[in-house]
Amino acid sequence: MHTTTAAGAATSRYLDAMRNRGPLDIDWSSAPTRHKRYPGAERVRLPWAAAPSTSGPGLLGELLRDLLGVTRVVWSHHLGDGGEPLGRPPMLLTGRPAPSGGGLHPIEAYVAAREPHLPAALYHYDPVRHVLERVRDGDHVPALTGLLGGAPSDVVIVLSAVFWRSMFKYGDFAYRLICQETGVLIAQALALGERLGVTGGAQLCFPDGEVNRLLGLDGTRESAMAALTLSLPETSLEETRSHRPASASPEGAGVTQPPGSARSSPSRAAEPLTPEQLIARPVASENRPLPRAMPSGGLAATLHRACTRMPSQAAAPDRPQPPASTARTIAAPEPAPLLHLTAGVARRASPLAGYRPVPMPGGALGAVLAAACAGYPSDLPGTEKSPAATALYVLSLRVDGLPRAAYWYDPANHALHRPFTEAPIDAVTTGRLLPNTRVALRGAAAVLIPVGDPLAGAPAFGDRWYRMQQMEAGLIAQRATLAATALGLAARIHSDGANETTDEVLGLGDGPLRSLSFLVMGTPPTGGPLVTRPIPGPVDEEVMPCPTTA
Repeated sequence: MHTTTAAGAATSRYLDAMRNRGPLDIDWSSAPTRHKRYPGAERVRLPWAAAPSTSGPGLLGELLRDLLGVTRVVWSHHLGDGGEPLGRPPMLLTGRPAPSGGGLHPIEAYVAAREPHLPAALYHYDPVRHVLERVRDGDHVPALTGLLGGAPSDVVIVLSAVFWRSMFKYGDFAYRLICQETGVLIAQALALGERLGVTGGAQLCFPDGEVNRLLGLDGTRESAMAALTLSLPETSLEETRSHRPASASPEGAGVTQPPGSARSSPSRAAEPLTPEQLIARPVASENRPLPRAMPSGGLAATLHRACTRMPSQAAAPDRPQPPASTARTIAAPEPAPLLHLTAGVARRASPLAGYRPVPMPGGALGAVLAAACAGYPSDLPGTEKSPAATALYVLSLRVDGLPRAAYWYDPANHALHRPFTEAPIDAVTTGRLLPNTRVALRGAAAVLIPVGDPLAGAPAFGDRWYRMQQMEAGLIAQRATLAATALGLAARIHSDGANETTDEVLGLGDGPLRSLSFLVMGTPPTGGPLVTRPIPGPVDEEVMPCPTTA
């Protein structure tokens, strides 16, 4: 039993409670809006795609579009718990590029940009209108990078969570989903950055309270979860200015210049503004009604408060190690050629009715494993070569050339270790699973399971370790999803699959490692209840001109 002051105490209490959580009790009438807006703010229209010149606004427009934008139309039929059609009229839904627990999308993006790419200001991204809303004038980049501890950057994107947007449905369990979704979006952003020539890294450890204060967030309704410090490709000042998007007036008001706005040419250097100076400037108001705050006495709120405390040291624990004894070690399948992870962005969709029961090519699994466990730039020590807080298991269900079994993946040697375990692989279906997870497993080819010790990093990072580890689990799952989709497969996270029964199947037993996520992969059905189509880019004019005839 942990005391209230022990490292990781809030994490331990949260894990114990989530292990024994009951069924969902959803009050749909309390659901908040799916996205945030600043209706009185001046708006900057973003290009839908980057121009060949790779100007700053175009790069940001494409990156944000494929990160959080409304980019697709989903034609979906109602299904029962077993995947059977219910005969109701189909639904036409809008979709986003990255998956979200329950399709609730609790993550928002704040963008600090500066000249010459955009007028220096703090912006909020409106995904519905694909615009940046000016929250506050002034160059926030130096202040944010100073708080984040990142390298000098052109742009900083802060990912925040509107907690009630997920908690109204999932309760305290939503905090785990939100942390993993933040990692999903970090993986998506880093992959998009590689495609667009944008460099940078993820910042996971920072003074939450000070960052929230600079963004105008209260920390209970909405709070910063992670940040991306980005450098844009070199472009000339004239080229960037020539491609700068036009500003749009806020609804019901003219374009106004807040007092002290820094909108002039950056020809002369100025001293960076301090956070206090920036906070003193006028700030735009968000839409009403405000979402509810996290229940202050709840387990999620308690864990979040503990996560926001800065660690006393920054030495990460050793990476999770493979089992001391293994039944067999074999080479992982040679990776199939993979052009780029972002080839899977437009194709990705979460299957609703499972998979076709056909084998997965061994090369496809090899490529997915290699992509999932590649290194990534972050402030978590050790991630430059491979994930630092998690390891990866795979359940081979239908993979060409690979026996049906559970394996630990060794990224350094691209090898698979088969652990000693008494539980057969099929026992994973005897755990506490939702009906749609059982449907998915019937035809699935493989399952990827990130594992880790939820308390290993508590001595160094406190309870923040839980948040960082869950983010890395989400990052691994999304990289695997993008790789699988780029190769013509499909994948979906089933969070209920990370349970005690799965741990037994993996041979984790009474050790410290636990399953963190559960990514089911396979061949998507050739037809079925889900059809996704991309939304074409908008035209420059709001009203298309009609041709006239003589």
